[in-house]
Amino acid sequence: MKLIKLYKNTQIFKVALVVAIVVVGYIASIFYTQMRSLDTSVGLITNSTETQLELEKVLSTISMYESNLRGYIITKDESYLKNRFLKRGEIDQNIEKIKKLVANNPRRIKDIDLLNKLIDHRFNLFRETLLLSKSKTFDSEGFKAKLQESNDFTETMKSFVYKTINAEGDKIKVHNVNHQFELEDSIISAFLLVILTLLILLLSFNKTNVDLVELKKANDELKFLNLSFNKAEKIAGFGHWKINAETGLYTFSDNFYRLLGEEPYAFEPKLENLTKYIHPDDLAYVIQSHKDSLISYEPTSLTFRFVLANGEIKYIKSVGSFTQNSKGEMIKTGVNYDMTDQYEKTLKLEESNIELKSINEELESFNNIVSHDLQEPLHKIQMFISRIGASDKETISEQGKVYLSKIGISANKMQTLLIDLVNYSRTVKGDKVFEEVNLKDIVKLVIDDLSSDIEDKKAVIEVGTLPTIKGMSFQIDQLFVNLISNSLKYSKDTVAPHINIYSEDIGVEEYYHDKLILDSDYHKIIIKDYGIGFKQEYAEKIFMLFQRLETGPKYSGTGLGLAICKKIVDNHHGCIKVQSEPNVGTMFSIYLPKDA
Repeated sequence: MKLIKLYKNTQIFKVALVVAIVVVGYIASIFYTQMRSLDTSVGLITNSTETQLELEKVLSTISMYESNLRGYIITKDESYLKNRFLKRGEIDQNIEKIKKLVANNPRRIKDIDLLNKLIDHRFNLFRETLLLSKSKTFDSEGFKAKLQESNDFTETMKSFVYKTINAEGDKIKVHNVNHQFELEDSIISAFLLVILTLLILLLSFNKTNVDLVELKKANDELKFLNLSFNKAEKIAGFGHWKINAETGLYTFSDNFYRLLGEEPYAFEPKLENLTKYIHPDDLAYVIQSHKDSLISYEPTSLTFRFVLANGEIKYIKSVGSFTQNSKGEMIKTGVNYDMTDQYEKTLKLEESNIELKSINEELESFNNIVSHDLQEPLHKIQMFISRIGASDKETISEQGKVYLSKIGISANKMQTLLIDLVNYSRTVKGDKVFEEVNLKDIVKLVIDDLSSDIEDKKAVIEVGTLPTIKGMSFQIDQLFVNLISNSLKYSKDTVAPHINIYSEDIGVEEYYHDKLILDSDYHKIIIKDYGIGFKQEYAEKIFMLFQRLETGPKYSGTGLGLAICKKIVDNHHGCIKVQSEPNVGTMFSIYLPKDA
């Protein structure tokens, strides 16, 4: 797999190809040198062979002259001398050829010079012998002595010539051996050269084929991408355009034309042809901004309107920026997208915000009324009931006392409801400023605030390890007030309330509405009691506004306490859930983020 990736890597292939070409060049240079050496060795062998041949010719000519001389001496026939004797010209031609052949060998030149002198002396002996044979006063002893001298000198000369021939023969043997080695080396070099050349051609062909396949694949993918991009433009409602700042040539995409209500290529892509679609009120601003950007090369972001041929108006957001092409020319590329729906939704949202602001102001007024105006007459009702009960207790009938008690209970309920409404309003609208909150300190303060209720119920509250979190102190305080009060309120008549408050690690698989809760992300705080409990099927209902369980008339409540708890936990980006069983107890699990 790695080799395939390396093979497909163009840079690595180029490097490998260059290395292979260098190796081929190196082997080719060696092969060229070897061929030159072969040519040289062939030349040397030929030279030595020709030298031997010419020397043999010289000896052959000398031998022929000796035979002709003997023939004349024996027969006295002049024909042995005519045209067949004393033709020094042939030997001179042989000597000249030999000199040319050994021109680069100084030692052999000296040998040839010496041979030439020997030949001169031999011809002198030929003449002397011939003259003695023709002498009128024939000296037999002198003639025999001259013949012997001639024969001895011929043998000496032959010995010298054969020595030279043998030396050339030895050279030929050496050159033949070298030639054989060089021939073998050159064959190996030629084989390697052919193999490497074929390998390079094969790899190049294969690489070219792979590149062509990849190119075709890339071209197909590019076509697919263009098709997908055109479809995406159509689906998303945007179109792109380009302008070459150097040449002034524009390019519009298919969907760019569709944004104008036209078919693709309905007109030539020019700024002049586009201006008729721009709203008259926006035209000057759009054209000037665009032309300024072509000078400064600054990006543009424009919002304007298109007026289609059918009179429809579209709100367009146009964004453009500059980059350089391969020729170094500045190209501005832009995207136009239809933001008509978004613009209309924004208008509606602004209207809704104005309406919401008005509603919030009304709610604020309502909150002030609940906090002050409604509670004031309620306080007076409670005060006058108290006074009537104290001053006119003896004069009021039993039925009147019952009515007066019911009025007091209703007034107290009303006061509790108003307080809960104000508390819920604060959790919704209050400033959400997070700070370090030590939960153990908060719980201690809540226990102190509820001390009278705790003493009345003879309740036992155990507080374990609790973390420090990032939160809103006043809301966390309200959270524990409501939960602890809830446990005190819904305790059993015959058993003193026992409440446990602590934190624990989150298990491997704990979920809230199908969301996995991780120990690395959340603190888990437990508030557990052993009160009257309720059926688990009501676990979600108790956190809804004004939802109360059927627990009997002695368990009073507004249905807001746990809804406030849920809102407080939501404000802290956490979650709360409950597990309960009738006559066994209730356990609230609160999950608060470790990094708020």
